[in-house]
Amino acid sequence: MALEFNETLIAFDLQAKNAKEVIDFLAKRMCAQGLVTAEYAAQTWAREQHHPTGLPTRPFCIAFPHADAEGVHRSALGVAVLRQPVTFQNMADPDEGLEVSIVFMLANRDPEEQIHTLRNLAELFGQPEKLVEMREQSTLQEVESWLRRELRLG
Repeated sequence: MALEFNETLIAFDLQAKNAKEVIDFLAKRMCAQGLVTAEYAAQTWAREQHHPTGLPTRPFCIAFPHADAEGVHRSALGVAVLRQPVTFQNMADPDEGLEVSIVFMLANRDPEEQIHTLRNLAELFGQPEKLVEMREQSTLQEVESWLRRELRLG
């Protein structure tokens, strides 16, 4: 995957009130690095309202918010490991709210790349033991290192 991914795109032990706050936080970090436009947070939140990205994974839920490529300068992955879960709507059942503990915010320039990225993330986190492993990392650097290794980000 040709994704920008670095320590500043990870929020470890983030305290957020809701899903929008998490999206805004991660998009702001991406924007500060010139990876996305200033509108990317609003675009992602708007898309989330119509196409929710929460997944009922075990032992805890995750979400993959993203928007279309138009607001993306360079493909990137932002990650928020939350102190307390926030509610995202279920991708498969939009009427169901899921208490999400980890958010993977995608910014992809190429729709094909986005499908590939989503597939890789879903495959990895379809394994409950991998979610537990990631959650057990105790520092920002450990989370970054673990994700680089598991997602083969180099």
